[in-house]
Amino acid sequence: MDKEFLKFLVKDGISTNIGPNTKEILLQQAESEYCNGNMIASIFYQTYSLYQASQERYNQSSGKCNENKSERANKAEVETLMAEMNAKEISEFSSNSLMQYVSKSLTKMSQKSKMKQASLQSTNSVESCNFLKDITSPDEGITKLIEICQQLPEEWTIIQLCKGPRAETTYSIFPKIHESDAAIYMTLIKHGRSSEYSTPICLRFSSAEQKKLYESFGGIVSRFQQCVKIDPKEVNTTEAKRFYWSLLDELNQFIATTCTDLCNFFYPWNFLFTGIAFSKPKQILSRQRWSKVDEFCDMYGWESDARVLLSLAASNAESLDLVQIEDICSILTTNSKHHAIACDMLKKMQTENDRGNGNKVQHFPCILIVDERLDHFFWEEINVQQEFTRVNSIQCLYRLYNYYKSEIKHGYLCVNITDGGCLLNPDKNLPKMESRMVSFFEYWTPHWTMLVGQRPTQDELFNKYLSRSCYVYAGHGSGLQYINGRKITKHQMHCVVFLFGCDSSRLHSSGLYSELVGPHLYYQAAMCPALVGTLMPGLDCNMDRIATEILSRWIVPKSTNVLPWNEIDERAWIKEFIIKPKTCTTTTKSTTTIPPSVATTPNYNVGSLCTILARVHQRVCEPKLYNTVPYVCRGLPVWNCNVEPLNTSTT
Repeated sequence: MDKEFLKFLVKDGISTNIGPNTKEILLQQAESEYCNGNMIASIFYQTYSLYQASQERYNQSSGKCNENKSERANKAEVETLMAEMNAKEISEFSSNSLMQYVSKSLTKMSQKSKMKQASLQSTNSVESCNFLKDITSPDEGITKLIEICQQLPEEWTIIQLCKGPRAETTYSIFPKIHESDAAIYMTLIKHGRSSEYSTPICLRFSSAEQKKLYESFGGIVSRFQQCVKIDPKEVNTTEAKRFYWSLLDELNQFIATTCTDLCNFFYPWNFLFTGIAFSKPKQILSRQRWSKVDEFCDMYGWESDARVLLSLAASNAESLDLVQIEDICSILTTNSKHHAIACDMLKKMQTENDRGNGNKVQHFPCILIVDERLDHFFWEEINVQQEFTRVNSIQCLYRLYNYYKSEIKHGYLCVNITDGGCLLNPDKNLPKMESRMVSFFEYWTPHWTMLVGQRPTQDELFNKYLSRSCYVYAGHGSGLQYINGRKITKHQMHCVVFLFGCDSSRLHSSGLYSELVGPHLYYQAAMCPALVGTLMPGLDCNMDRIATEILSRWIVPKSTNVLPWNEIDERAWIKEFIIKPKTCTTTTKSTTTIPPSVATTPNYNVGSLCTILARVHQRVCEPKLYNTVPYVCRGLPVWNCNVEPLNTSTT
């Protein structure tokens, strides 16, 4: 691509003004470069395309800095004013108490202004996240990307997922864009061997089944809406009830098939959706395997990309099947001798330390940079044992990291959730949900601030709820109907946000193609470190179950003598809003049995929020996929040190 043309496309607001054409041009260039063997250039254009300049309108710093510069231009320093005084004015100054007072006041104001400006400049350096701005050379851009990644935690695995070009995108309506198929580019930006081999690796996936895959994911929400159009309250006959639940069972099977198709689409490389092993012994084992891979690659002259991919396969050998090993090696080499030796090496690694754990071994977070046109895919289902969090661009991730880096340890942002605020059923038309959630918060966190069945003012939300360490919304949608998204971006908030409502974290458009918007974009612009929300509608009863599972695992109760939430009588809570122990089903009578409590239940609370989200995707607390696949975490991986300390011995 001509550098001057690229400079024109990305200059200031040009890319915003010409909208989808900019992104499409960049993606077409990315595809052309990849097909011509220029992988580095392709990654550069993909990364550029995922960060549209219009995203900077959310960031508060640029406007404030410009305003500050304007104000500063109209303010004269005291020294400058005194230097311009004539002899008579100087002689009168010493005896004029009013002027001396004004002089001292202006001096103090000037000092405060300088301190504020220094602070704003520091903030501006954090919030100016578009590190590729004004870079038109792919080599220079990738060098900058590598430089940025070297600053990020070594524990992170970062995968970028980008949808290939489709010309129809520039004039199609939003649902059609979702359903239109294209290749998917998967870029390993950061991985276990990035300290040695820092250049990103891109793989292109395309198959005859991709059209069906896109159509399936594009139609899940509408299928769910068709199912729940039938109100079970109005279904009185057994046959009608059976029909209602049969529709949901069909949907559940459809989602299961679609998720399997997604995993198979990336075969045999689906194991790459796995982070770095959490435990020291597993890390040592990986390094031992990499040494064997290095010996093999040095002996047979393998390139660095193949070396890295073989190394990552070796790290995850226990999770691979024999056919997968054969396919991996077939892609990496066409030499039959090399293929046979590489396969034997992986098979030995697979069995020498195989304890049947596979992917059940805990891993550090994997951060997914997801193209807005792929965000409705259930990526977390590819590896339900893995901790995932999503961001919309590497620039957004870098901005959040740079702001919180002093509080990030071992790949997690350390937070202390000690207080919180919750907004429950503000529309007052979900009475059962309200009763269930109120009973939970009164039982688990009675010290939290609650607003129930009332619409808050925006100032009330900011001052009483979003100013705390945790904010929970439970109601229709995302809650943006009560708070202006642009107003959110003008604040800085450090609370972890939970939005328990239909489509609460789903990207959406207002008609023809435009940059998609979602609640999390506003919160992240305000430096919200992490947000949990949903990608599709849900049933309120099931959403309440998932919400309380997540919150009770991650937030310590006010009294640790309460029952663990998994020990309550769920039916009594759902139907009668009563919290009591499960009914004992054993025939042995015992009068000395003491009910369990959080204090006596080991490892009930979990520090990593992403681990708890992974449990949801594992169907630990709820078996139906339509109730579990929508939940995603966006932003940084966070660890609540108030329930579980994160220290060196932990890792």
